[in-house]
Amino acid sequence: MSKTSDLRPWLALSFAAIVLPFTLAGCSSDSGTLMMPAEEFAGHVADVMVDQEKIPRPIVTCGDSPVEIVDGATVHCFFSATEAPTVLYDSVTTISEVKGADFHIVTKVDAEPQG
Repeated sequence: MSKTSDLRPWLALSFAAIVLPFTLAGCSSDSGTLMMPAEEFAGHVADVMVDQEKIPRPIVTCGDSPVEIVDGATVHCFFSATEAPTVLYDSVTTISEVKGADFHIVTKVDAEPQG
């Protein structure tokens, strides 16, 4: 079995409903909207996968722009495994239940890699 095919089962698991609360510490913009660096947000998304699905830590990238932490915001990220970093899976993370510096995320990862 190739390393690429090893990646598919854990990414195709039930990623449609992965939820985990987070708390922001001191991240905000001048407008009062909470912001988080994209790299930090990607780390939280990866933590959810490890904690909820009991999988090896994936590589998650969510671009370079800071993420606005507001109800209903969606963030597009890419997932890959350390064994196959060029095999990318698209994902969408939705932010909800924002209460001050606390919030939840739900991540949906495509079952198939990008073509």
